[in-house]
Amino acid sequence: MVSKNSRQTHKVILAGGGTAGHVEPALAVGQWLQKNRPEILCEFVGTAEGLENHLVPSSGFVLHRIKKVPLPRGLSLRTLAWPFSFLQSVNQAREAIEGAHVVVGFGGYVCASVYVAARLQKIPIIVHEANALPGWANRLGVKLGGQPIIAFEKSRSAQSSWANAEIVGIPLRSAIVELSRAEASKREEIKLRKCEEWGFVLHRPIVLVFGGSQGSQHINNVIAESRDLISRSGLQVIHGVGRENILPAAGDGYKAVHYFDDLPESYIASDLVISRSGAVTCHELSALGKYALLIPLDIGNGEQKLNGESLVAAGAAAMVGNREFTAGWLSKHILGLIEAGKKWSSSSHPAVVPLNAAQRIGNLIIKSLELHP
Repeated sequence: MVSKNSRQTHKVILAGGGTAGHVEPALAVGQWLQKNRPEILCEFVGTAEGLENHLVPSSGFVLHRIKKVPLPRGLSLRTLAWPFSFLQSVNQAREAIEGAHVVVGFGGYVCASVYVAARLQKIPIIVHEANALPGWANRLGVKLGGQPIIAFEKSRSAQSSWANAEIVGIPLRSAIVELSRAEASKREEIKLRKCEEWGFVLHRPIVLVFGGSQGSQHINNVIAESRDLISRSGLQVIHGVGRENILPAAGDGYKAVHYFDDLPESYIASDLVISRSGAVTCHELSALGKYALLIPLDIGNGEQKLNGESLVAAGAAAMVGNREFTAGWLSKHILGLIEAGKKWSSSSHPAVVPLNAAQRIGNLIIKSLELHP
């Protein structure tokens, strides 16, 4: 575990929770600081419910857990109780960030409480927005004086205070960055190894399907209804169903897993990716030059649709609405998608997203520490 010692002279709090899209970018920054500036102590703030409870401790960092307080979207008894719950969460956050020199938020409900606590303690705030459309917690963080940094140009139009935000991209896991530079021979080696692991045939198309770190029941159902199509079309599907979902039995050209611990290599081994269009997923696809069918999740303010639009515009993806994505739709379009994926992969496409986002954010943190010693 990373612990404070006599060499560590500054403390940085990295906040973000719920999904991998909030946690993994924060971890990438923490790991970059740990490697390049070991005198900086990094600790994390999250909730007791999100993926951070697995990812953060397993990476050797301290995780402070605070109460999750989602913003009410309608009038109910929970709405009336919300201010009191939020105040409790803020008080927990104040204890968690005690002694910090900089607070960096990566999104998720947990960040709202941390931003308020940091403002009360006059701790500098950096707000990283991964989505094309900022969420309410990050908008609050900027209103409280936080420095906004973004991954998509579209984020600038959110509010006037975001107009001059610096584009830094999304910190990607080191395996993605390394594989983005891999030669064709290395990619072929990975594909061969994954085929052997999955029991697949090398010359048949491979489709990688997942619905985010928690899985998607709708996508899972469509794939279940398409098992005959998969077998009949000579396709091979490796399907991430989500940690808490029942694992379907394997079959001809089909294998399911709960979660991809080796997602970077699984991307490389696939000919087509079918997934949601979370911000991190879109950046990973772009970095690795993988063609995808994107199925935006209808949540929030439609940020997932906005996230994927740049990939579609570049010819690197197709997009279909969640309701429109059915077994019948897939049957009509799957072979065309496979061909589009082969065509995309056969030509060179340099990554259009920054691959050094963790370093850039790390340097912004260091600069803030120098300005606020």
